[in-house]
Amino acid sequence: MKRPLTAIAGLVAVLILATACTAASSPSASTASASTTAISATLKEYSIKLSAATAAPGTVTFTVTNSGTMVHEFVVLKTDIKAADLPLTNAAVTEDDYTSMGEVADLAAGASGTLTATLAAGHYAVICNLPGHVSQGMVADLTVQ
Repeated sequence: MKRPLTAIAGLVAVLILATACTAASSPSASTASASTTAISATLKEYSIKLSAATAAPGTVTFTVTNSGTMVHEFVVLKTDIKAADLPLTNAAVTEDDYTSMGEVADLAAGASGTLTATLAAGHYAVICNLPGHVSQGMVADLTVQ
């Protein structure tokens, strides 16, 4: 008679422990997703349009779509300089002069890609750094605050 009671008590203990672990992990999962900012970006000749000009510090996921007819790229640089004022060398920005937060390179016409970066408070220049594209207006500014 003792064996069935011991088995039932053990099963109840396992169920209580499993419930406690599940409840403890749920808030962490929702907190992680709540701290991610999603921004869509549209590239075309010759502009970059962001769905938001500001974001909260933390993880930012950019969904980038090339709506143009030629290859473009999406580069995020940490800098205090406005994107349109970045100096050019040989018709492009020298990316090594800034802190690159990542890029979606060589995005074909009609294609999409994503970039996820952890951004601290500050200013970011978003550019298409293919030769001649910055000077033709493929720039945007993003403020993280």
